[in-house]
Formats: sequence, C-alpha cells, structure tokens
Amino acid sequence: MPSYPYLDKIQFPEDLRKINEADLPKVCHDLREYIIDTLSDVGGHFASNLGVVELTVALHYVFQTPIDKIIWDVGHQTYPHKILTGRKKELPTVRKWLGLSGFPKREESEYDLYNTGHAGTSISQALGEACARDLLGKDYKVAAVIGDASIATGMALEAMNHGGHIKPNMLVILNDNYMSISKNVGSISNYLNRIISSQVYNRGKTAFYSFLKWIPLIGPALQALAHNMETSFKHFMMRPGGLFEDLGFTYFGPIDGHDVNRVVHMLQNLSKIQGPILLHVLTQKGKGYKPAEADPIKYHGVTPFNKESGKMASSDSNKIGLSKIVGKTLTDLTDKDKRIAVITPAMIEGSGLREYQEAYPEHTFDVGIAEQHSVAFAGAMTSGGAIPYMCIYSTFLTRAMDQLVEDVSLMNLPVRFVIDRAGIVGPDGETHQGLSDLGYLAGLPNMDIIVPSSAQDIIDSLHFMKDYTEHPIAIRFPKDNGDLRELKFDSPLPITKAKGRLVLEGEDLLILSVGFMLPIATAVAGILKQKGISVSVVDLFWLRPYDTDLVHGQIQKNRRFVILDESYVHAGASGFLLNEISSGLLSKFLKTFALPPEPIHHGERNQILDHYRLTASQIAEDLVQSLKK
Repeated sequence: MPSYPYLDKIQFPEDLRKINEADLPKVCHDLREYIIDTLSDVGGHFASNLGVVELTVALHYVFQTPIDKIIWDVGHQTYPHKILTGRKKELPTVRKWLGLSGFPKREESEYDLYNTGHAGTSISQALGEACARDLLGKDYKVAAVIGDASIATGMALEAMNHGGHIKPNMLVILNDNYMSISKNVGSISNYLNRIISSQVYNRGKTAFYSFLKWIPLIGPALQALAHNMETSFKHFMMRPGGLFEDLGFTYFGPIDGHDVNRVVHMLQNLSKIQGPILLHVLTQKGKGYKPAEADPIKYHGVTPFNKESGKMASSDSNKIGLSKIVGKTLTDLTDKDKRIAVITPAMIEGSGLREYQEAYPEHTFDVGIAEQHSVAFAGAMTSGGAIPYMCIYSTFLTRAMDQLVEDVSLMNLPVRFVIDRAGIVGPDGETHQGLSDLGYLAGLPNMDIIVPSSAQDIIDSLHFMKDYTEHPIAIRFPKDNGDLRELKFDSPLPITKAKGRLVLEGEDLLILSVGFMLPIATAVAGILKQKGISVSVVDLFWLRPYDTDLVHGQIQKNRRFVILDESYVHAGASGFLLNEISSGLLSKFLKTFALPPEPIHHGERNQILDHYRLTASQIAEDLVQSLKK
C-alpha cells in the first residue's frame, strides 16, 4: 500500500491549515501521487486534476472553507478539492454507480456549492454569492476558479461586465493551461498567450516592482502615486490584463500556478484588496506525470492504465465510436462536396472530428465554448449557401435554445444538427445526460428529426442530410460503438423521408421503439413470445414526420401499444407521438417506458437502466402484469 505521509494527516481543510507552510510542496507531492495511483486503477478525469494540485492546496490553505466560498468552473478539475474536503477514501468510486461524482455536487459535500458540469457559470455564481453576502451584512470571501477556455464564454464575460460595474469584493482565478479538453481557440486565447509571451513586459514588471520596493509607501499620497505608476506602466507596456481591467477587475499575474508557496502569498495579499480582482495563474495539464504532460488530450479522461508506462488497456480494434463514424463520414462527404462545413463548440475530440479537422482545417469551425453563437452561426452559413453540420452534445445544445427557436427553426434554415451523447451518458452523470433533446426539438416549428438505431443508420442519415433543404434536421445518438466489419461507408443505404421500419409483426402488443432502444425492444418481444404474447416492433427511425401509415396500421392490428424512449418521460418522443396519433387509437396506449423527471445519477448505462426498470426482462415483467389487467 503506497504511503502518503503528509496527505494522511489531512481529512478536511482545517487539517491542511495546521501544516507548516514550508511543507506545502510535500503535501502537493502526496496529493498528486494519490491521484495518479488511484486513477491508474479506476480511471476518470486525469490531466486537468494533476494541473490544479498546487492551486487547490493554496486555496484551501488560505481560505477558511467552507465559510469562505470556492466555486469551480468547469467541474472536471475538482478531484484534489474532493480529496481535501473529506472524500479521499471515496475517490476510487469516482464516476461509478453510487460513488463520487466526477464534478462538484451539492448533495455530496458542503464544500461543493454548485453542480458544475457545464462551463462559464462560476463568475455569475460567485457574483451572486458576493452580492447576497453584502446584502445580508455577512463577512466571508468568494472566489471563482475558471479555466482559460471558459473565460471566453458569453456568460462569463457578461458576469465580469456586471461585477466590474457594481464592484463587490470577489476573486476570479483564471486557471490558464492553454486548453480545455482540446486546444483553445479564439481571440481571448490569443490574448492570454500574448500576455504570457510578452517577455518585455515580464522583465520590465520585475524591474518596476524592484524599484518600488525602495520607495517608502507611507501615507495616501505615496500609495496613490505607486498605484498610478503601476497603472501607467501597464498601459505603457502593452497593458497586460487590459481587457479584464476595462471590465472593472483589478488584474494580477500571470504567476506560476505550480509554485504553491507563491500562490499562497499572492492569495494572502489579494485578500486585503477591495473590489473585484482577477488573478491569472499558469498551470500545466498533466503536471507531474510525464505521459500526461506530453499528451494532455489523450490523458484528459483515462481508463485504468499502467502507472509506469502510461499505457491504457487496448480496445477492440473492430470497434469504432459513433462520434468517430461521424467524423469519417463527414470527411468522405467533403471529399465530394466542398460546400460542406463542420461546426462544433469546443468538442473536436469528443465529437470525433479530429480526422475531419486535419483533412479540412478551413472547413472546420471550432467556435470555443459558445453554444449560442455556434447555432446562430450555423443558421447564417446555410443562408449563405454552405452546408453546415452542427456537431454538438445533447446536454450542450440546451444552452442554445433561444438560437434554435429564433435563428434557425422560425426562419426554417436547413441546419444539419448532429447530436451526440443523446440518452444515458453513464459516468458523467446528471449534468451530461442527453434526455431532453427530443422533447424540445419535436416542439419546434419546421424541425425534422431522425433517430438512428444503429451505426449504419448514422452513416446513411449524414449522407441523406447533405442535400436535404426542406427544413432544419437533426439526428441524435448515444455514446456507443459500431463494428467496423459491418459498416458501409462507401455505399450508404438510401433513405425515404418519413419511412419507419417494421421489425417484428404480431397482434397483441405494439412496441414503438425510439433509437438505440431497439435491441431492448426486440429482446422484450422475444421474452413475451415465450409467454404466448405476440408482439410487433416498429423502429420509428423517422420521428418527425413519422410513418403515419405504418404506425397507425400497427396500432389498429394490435390490442395495446407502448413506447420505449431513452429520454425523460415528459421530455421525449411520447408527447409528440401521443398528440399526433389519431384520438380513436389512443385508447390502446398502455404506457411509455422512459426515465423519470429527476436527476439521473452517474453509472454505467446498464446499471441505470436496471435501477429504473428499463432492462428487457424488467419491461417484459411489467408488461405481462399490465396486459393481464
């Protein structure tokens, strides 16, 4: 069993604050080794957490948490925070069923203020905390820790604009590691790089402060003089941090985020300054583990790996992720039609678009963490004659609802939405579950929806969508794999609009299956057949418009019908279908098998399905009981 002599003394932040400041580097060493040892066995978010070890230690050392408030953005950098706040022994359960969340979670600890799965929220929340504190006459510190990719979100800049106007005491720590999951893009990323790379500024600033040390800062006049000299110097030397100061925040940095004592001293000094402050901290994703330092994208999230070599368990070479199928198919399509473009909000890796970006960099538009912009931008590209495929996770599409309505669907602009991570996402948990998209998409004017039930369906749908200009159109699919040996990239099957599929035909019960619930639907039919119940299964495929003749005909042939949908029961396909199916047939409706309207926690898909009685055997058991009534 590995030994962690300093970390073993710490259960909560008050234990950390009893340790001599000179020993904090040893605490950081233990903490980093504990993360490496644990995640090499169980997997989880890796490189991002190694990068914030020193920053996390310094924050809990200086701040009197949980009285003082620390708000993390985004949440995949909080494993060190969890370890220091009473959850060290539980880290091996991270992202597992009934285990620790991979993100901050209010229900888990008083040290986690908000459930943070999406980016760009922390400054708004910190500002709200600070204003509530001042309104109620309380006294505590508030800090937001935000990544360099998240600082560029519209929400973060809106919050800074507001905070700089009303000027409460609060601290924003910009954790700058040059990347989110993939490399950062955009003008703010370039702006931060200019600050960091300005050697003239950094050398000059050092000399300037050395000079200031010899001035006796006595009295308001000299203090004001020093401040004016500092401000003038910043304006003269390219104004590093000028953007943040123009928004009303006092800027400090950049400083080395891996020098824990330096960070501690800086935080102690900043706590004496009034008003909103931004501290720019430089960190390295994967710090302290060479394979992760060399390839932080690969080691952003890991499966169990060999600590010595860094090698992760190899996957089946015949398996290909559905996201990568999208990237390969879009590359093939663009080979033949150069009007095609791909748009993604900072999800090049997650959405399987690396191959596409390398082949067609000028056709790839990674807009950063800016979902609202991405959807309006896609709409305008279609208006300009291009063929944009908008590749986005289901959970992130909810952030662009206004643009979906106003800037795409109402104007009937034929954007091609490729919605990944739909349905149950597993270990990422409640903030990432893709369980709402069908409900709001089916409620939009003009929106057509294809729900593939196989990897080949995705290939066929992407080909069909290229020349489809009647309406905006969406396909949605889960985090899953296909078998390369079965896929036909070069000869996609033709698709007919509003055409469903009759998979099985019976007369007792009709199952309307949505998307990747099809294997469960056919398994249910098999179980019921053994019990003498004849089952029809329809793979809807086209959800909107759906195959009216097929669906209504099968409802008429069967005594009852049910819907299987990997969505929230009130935000999935049922609401649309039950309002479209003719009233004379609705008396045959039995129920919808879907997820209840509650936060769906993290765990493997089969565990979640089992918990909510959505496995084939459980559904069949419920149906046998229902059909007896």
